Amino acid sequence: MSLLNKKDFFCTIVLSCLSAPVTAESTEEQDSRDVEIGAGGNIKLEKPYRTNIEEEFEWHAHLLWESRYVTEGRDNLSRKGIYSASTEFSYKDINIVPWIADAINTDYSEFNLNIVYGIKLLDNLEVFVGYNHIQSRESDINSNDNEISLDLVYFYGKEFQIVTNIYYSFDAEGTFAEVAIKKGYRIDSALSINLRAVLGFNSGYVIDGHNGINHGQLLARASYQVIKEMEIYVYTGYSQAINRDSNRYTGDELLRDLFWGGVGMSYRF
Repeated sequence: MSLLNKKDFFCTIVLSCLSAPVTAESTEEQDSRDVEIGAGGNIKLEKPYRTNIEEEFEWHAHLLWESRYVTEGRDNLSRKGIYSASTEFSYKDINIVPWIADAINTDYSEFNLNIVYGIKLLDNLEVFVGYNHIQSRESDINSNDNEISLDLVYFYGKEFQIVTNIYYSFDAEGTFAEVAIKKGYRIDSALSINLRAVLGFNSGYVIDGHNGINHGQLLARASYQVIKEMEIYVYTGYSQAINRDSNRYTGDELLRDLFWGGVGMSYRF
């Protein structure tokens, strides 16, 4: 598929998600706080401010199994799965998230420590500044990195959110950026669905990969609140490589068109 056709494909899907008629209630107004612990322990906090009934300090625990370990549009473990556990300590606008993961049927493990600070600049604009320390081991070879990140979340009324995530690696001396459109629906008091469309851009972050537009992704997540403190969720995603050139860039070998999914749970103490 040509680059133009791929862009047209994702634009069509995004417009369909945003314009589709639904009777479910939008989740943006309902949820006081939306926390996602993603691949690599990447924390995405779209609403840092709590309701009056919530305490200033909170402690969450997360467990997640994923059929592939996908970051920067790449199938990092070449079709192998990964499971992870994390905790999230939150006090006011500061979030500390240790994250540990181990691969399935291959020798790889990773530890991340995220520290994220969120601030509301405008009624419809929130900003998150983060630091992430990363340690990984693959086949008895250890490596580490430090990253800083900037997230911007723009709320387009109650319709959808535009999320920009930019992170810089001190080891690679490069940046990766993602721009996403997200829309959520509250089906009932316990069940909610979130849709997300993403475009990723590499600028030296993947050292041996091509720079510029990198991949597009579509993700759908369903969450069910079992009890007040516990939520279970499932998600599925499709990632499509853009401008892949593995003949010139060895880092593009893992940049693939692929489906993957995951099952997880979150518990608030």
